[in-house]
Amino acid sequence: MFQKIKRIMIMTTGVLLLWSCSSKEGGTPSGIQHIVIIGVDGMSPNGIQKAHTPMLDSMIQNGAATMHARSVLPSSSSPNWASMIMGADTEQHGVTSNGWEKFDHQLPPVVATKNGTFPTIFTLFHDQQPEAHVGTIYDWDGFGRLFEKEDVDFDIDGDHEDNTTQEAVNYIKEHTPKFTFVHLDHVDHAGHALGHGSPEYYKSVEKADSLIAEIVNATKDAGMFEKTMFIVSADHGGIGFGHGGESLAEMEIPFILYGAGIKEGYLIEETVYQYDNAPTVAYAMGLKTPQAWIGRPVKGAFIGNEKPILTYKRKEQITQPKIHPDAGYFEPAGGIFKADSVAVVMQNPNNVGEIRYTIGNSVPSVENSKIYRDTFFLKQTEIVKAGIFQDNQLVSTVAEANFRIVPITKEDPVQFWAFYVKGIEKLPDFQTLEPIMEGYASEFSHKQVLTGKAPTEQVAVVLESYLDIQEAGNYSFFTNSDDGSKLYVNGTQVVDNDGDHGVMERSGSMDLPKGKHLVRVAYFNGGGGFHLDVKYKGPNTPKQIIPANHLYRNK
Repeated sequence: MFQKIKRIMIMTTGVLLLWSCSSKEGGTPSGIQHIVIIGVDGMSPNGIQKAHTPMLDSMIQNGAATMHARSVLPSSSSPNWASMIMGADTEQHGVTSNGWEKFDHQLPPVVATKNGTFPTIFTLFHDQQPEAHVGTIYDWDGFGRLFEKEDVDFDIDGDHEDNTTQEAVNYIKEHTPKFTFVHLDHVDHAGHALGHGSPEYYKSVEKADSLIAEIVNATKDAGMFEKTMFIVSADHGGIGFGHGGESLAEMEIPFILYGAGIKEGYLIEETVYQYDNAPTVAYAMGLKTPQAWIGRPVKGAFIGNEKPILTYKRKEQITQPKIHPDAGYFEPAGGIFKADSVAVVMQNPNNVGEIRYTIGNSVPSVENSKIYRDTFFLKQTEIVKAGIFQDNQLVSTVAEANFRIVPITKEDPVQFWAFYVKGIEKLPDFQTLEPIMEGYASEFSHKQVLTGKAPTEQVAVVLESYLDIQEAGNYSFFTNSDDGSKLYVNGTQVVDNDGDHGVMERSGSMDLPKGKHLVRVAYFNGGGGFHLDVKYKGPNTPKQIIPANHLYRNK
């Protein structure tokens, strides 16, 4: 059975209020009187699968779960926590980066409450069930700016995972609340500081598991466990020391339903998105959801509801080939080499299929590619693309490598200046600062600048070089950075990627005549993971990291 939607349109004093009211199978799920959401910042499915997590394992075995729920883009904290509690995506609620503030943002919400913010799940409780006791306890203070304080009865910034958990436990025991939202932040810290997939990262997930157990036990002590539904999820995953990109490691998150009203041992095969979290709460509590919300409740997980019939199902992923040398987590493989030639090595991480590759910008096909059999060598700057083929069909995503090969005698063409800026959250006025370090690098990148000689946090960098444009035309430039960056050509701003955010790409374009043009990149990192790479494309020039063999110190 499919959900029926009843539209109720209420006309009052010229204002149209539009709500979608769930007319679901059998009415509101029975037996659910309390809901507890526990959101763990940066906890990936990989973290749950590889760490020792007895509490989460029990929830999965005795509840409903998927390890393939998806974050929204960008895979950063603020956009995803907002989407989780707002039932909508970034283009609806306008929280597009970690730099968002209630009265300082670019994209306004499509609808707003009387206080000027997009309606959250807390708003729905406040407006429709004002008698309900609702509380939120969060480890990251940035979460507290995403909702209206008047919509909750209890609002605590726990300031540490242990304090946050203890505040949540005390709150549940004292108030037996209708709805509790708990945010834990330490797993994300471990990912940034020690690396996603590191032993320390898995230890942080294990600690999250023990803290979740404490919260569940608090509901037992409060006498409300049998009537409580739990949701455990995350804002994003991660890769390397950061997140913000489009890889599955960053985008896939766990989504676990457990407790009252939930089927036992149910594998959620339907798609689940970050913004389905709040509608699932609304569905369980009989709350009307605003028309502006785009999320849907995960109805198949509830007792008494039929499992949905899926016409299109999730495709099992064939992992793309690995091209070596590996340049890092957030840029293509390859790298810059001062050498006469460079060896290219590929690996198939799957037990099936064969690797086919192209040299140039073409996506591999049976007609235009070669089968990879052994190491081969490049003698000039090239793009290499490769995929896994089965039965003459491309069955993986395409791996890409940018090899920038320059003569051994070529001097480093990119001049840079590094500055220490305490408390930096956006690019500063560099004219007011004195550099703490300067020198030359081989290309526009963080790698030769933030090396330990300069600080890696609360640091801003300016990089300049002359780019030789060999064919007149329209050129696009891209900065991919964590945190913010801007790019200028001949003094004109082309790319604005400023702000406190995870790895994010922004672009701009301009017409350029043949010849050398001054490219200036400004970049900063406030804290945590950091990254910068710069690409361009133009007439007969495929998108690629700006190659050092086209960069010069002088015009």
